Amino acid sequence: MTTIRDVAKRAGVSVSAVSRALNDYHDIKPETKERILQVVRELNYYPTASAKQLVTKRSHTIGVFYPQSEGPGLKHPYIASVLEEFKTKAGSCGYDLMLFANTKAPFDEANMLTRVKHRDVDGVLLIGNPGQDVESLLAASLPVVGVDYTVTGTRVGSVTSDNRRALHELVVHLQRSGYGSFGYIPGEMDVSVAVERLQGFYSGMSEAGLTVRPEWIVQGAFTFDGGKKAAEELLRLKELPEVVLCGADVTAIGLMKVFTRQGIRIPEDVSIVGFDDIEAASYVTPTLTTIRQDTKAMGNLAAETLVRLIENERVNTPQHFVLPTELVVRHSTRGLAAKTLVGRS
Repeated sequence: MTTIRDVAKRAGVSVSAVSRALNDYHDIKPETKERILQVVRELNYYPTASAKQLVTKRSHTIGVFYPQSEGPGLKHPYIASVLEEFKTKAGSCGYDLMLFANTKAPFDEANMLTRVKHRDVDGVLLIGNPGQDVESLLAASLPVVGVDYTVTGTRVGSVTSDNRRALHELVVHLQRSGYGSFGYIPGEMDVSVAVERLQGFYSGMSEAGLTVRPEWIVQGAFTFDGGKKAAEELLRLKELPEVVLCGADVTAIGLMKVFTRQGIRIPEDVSIVGFDDIEAASYVTPTLTTIRQDTKAMGNLAAETLVRLIENERVNTPQHFVLPTELVVRHSTRGLAAKTLVGRS
């Protein structure tokens, strides 16, 4: 196996000169650098991560925590889309991803900081509610960025959609379009975005001058099965609302499945609106009206922010971003015009 010492000997330079050439340092003569790189190509030498780390003081690895124990996990279309964009952007910056498991082996009692140090990652991405001890992680001043999770500290950042405003403006827009009674399936209340969307729903109902019917606010997880269970609960009532808003598209699709099976016509009897605009929203029948999140921007911005925090230690103020959403009108609603739901950044 070719080593860095073999390259240095063939090129007639020191080991440190080879390291500096490979890491694109500027304090090495261009002709020396080119000679070293030519030898590297001739010998098919690939520096190990540990060798590079000795020079750069970085592993060029980002740890990812998404410890969801129930539901589709990383197969959730929204999560998969955000993480795919994050991976692509982080990769273009020279970073690999390490996905942490829900279990803590080999440190059964270890906190997140211990696990992160053991794997020697440069920064951490938190998706949704980590559900673990993050205080030790944040106290260590390690770069941390949350997606749909706001972290506090010095070298931290977060990226989320303007969830509260999106639901608020959706309710007002629907009311002005002729809808007078609303149901809502909010999702899990231990997830911050679910809380924000529920708050937006209530504030929108207040502005629209509408009465909230408690029996029409049905708990349902951000899953297909969560939507099915919520639909079954609604169908036990004597009366259905004119429109049911769902905290996620997968929830809405599960709801639609049960309603259609029971002879409820969509949108003639009940209109349905989702949240996320996953790919399946345009494939189901009827196609789903939904609030679109910009998952491409979310993933890219999260990666850019985390890499900036990793590579510039002078960035020690929180980097928080709230992205706008857009209402995408399809066939699961009636009499509804498209309207951009304005957010902030």
